[in-house]
Amino acid sequence: MFIADAHCDMLWKSAEGSVPVVNRDTLREGGVQLQNTALFVPPSLSNKRQYALLNEELRVLQTLTQDSTKQDSDFMLSLEGASLIGDDLKEWTRLKDAGLEMAGLTWNEKNQLAAGSEQPNQFGLTDEGKDIIEWMNDHKIILDAAHLNEQSFWQALEFAGRTAVSHTNVRALHDHPRNLTDKQISALIKQEGFIGLTFYPYFINGTEEADFSDFGRQVEHLCSLGAASITGFGSDFDGISKTMNGMISPAGFPDLVEWLLQRFDEDTVKGIAGANFLRFRQRA
Repeated sequence: MFIADAHCDMLWKSAEGSVPVVNRDTLREGGVQLQNTALFVPPSLSNKRQYALLNEELRVLQTLTQDSTKQDSDFMLSLEGASLIGDDLKEWTRLKDAGLEMAGLTWNEKNQLAAGSEQPNQFGLTDEGKDIIEWMNDHKIILDAAHLNEQSFWQALEFAGRTAVSHTNVRALHDHPRNLTDKQISALIKQEGFIGLTFYPYFINGTEEADFSDFGRQVEHLCSLGAASITGFGSDFDGISKTMNGMISPAGFPDLVEWLLQRFDEDTVKGIAGANFLRFRQRA
């Protein structure tokens, strides 16, 4: 079965000098064929340090792709937060030339382009943010709305081509600003977007521990809304401090897929496992 993961932070983890849980060995063991890898630099760092980290992450990705074999995952490049580059089209073009396919305007902060998920809803998408989304549309770069607050989300949806929420969960099951409301989910269904479910316990159920049953409830809720065809995995490996039981690394994907197959029809599971994200990427 084709397996894809719509979000991880292994580039950041590697660039910081740590050993990421997402690596060639765990991806091979988990049968992951498509891994979206995010460029992330903490906005609290100095601009000099952020650029150094960004460039190191790009170097890590280049090494990964150059050394890959046919048995390795296909790596996709995304940007998690654009506070550093703002509306600098020279920098956006540099990242596009490096292979950028998906980008989020913010992390949790408010910046020149939009307001992140931790910001009040009186703040939203700026004129510069609209211009960047239009530039992204022109260059076939997917908008990742994972870290936008609701005001920015709704405003961005008016301008964006295809929209993904690469790593999130369901707000009806846990009320957290990083999780999607049913209204947002319905809008993404209408737009034929994509929703990647994280393995982060606190987003899943509001506690420090979650298991496959908790994850299954996320899937059930999305299916009940008609979102089965736009749902997939968005692990957030290497970006979360804890993960749900049984999913400490990509090596756990076969067990999760097998568990899902015992509870959902095969076509639904094939879609969630990776076919939905692959189709979304190809259409975008």
